[in-house]
Amino acid sequence: MKGYIIVFYCKEVNVITKSKIFPIQEGYYAYVGSCGLYCDKRISRHFSKEKRKKHWHIDYLSELCEPLFAIILPLQEKEIAKLLLEFDYVKGFGSTDDNENPSHLFRVSLISLLNLIRGIRE
Repeated sequence: MKGYIIVFYCKEVNVITKSKIFPIQEGYYAYVGSCGLYCDKRISRHFSKEKRKKHWHIDYLSELCEPLFAIILPLQEKEIAKLLLEFDYVKGFGSTDDNENPSHLFRVSLISLLNLIRGIRE
């Protein structure tokens, strides 16, 4: 399994899922996910505004925020989330199946995020 980061720009909004409300401040956010052989299909779904059925927290976020870019990394989803814990995060977002990390959605500085990613690839 590979991990990925999708960076979104969000205006202030409440992301309302089936069971929770996540307040989002204006800014840039990095969402961490995982994909198998078909990363392109998973990521392109997140770039689509309209979904027939919502499966994940990210489906609700991607309808309200603007996806900017995605990066596929040679790390597991949990490893990437752990690296991003230096940033503020939205508690409980996208991490219901991850008992190691409190979130998979992080409010980021783009320069700091890109420097962190550059360090992973070196």
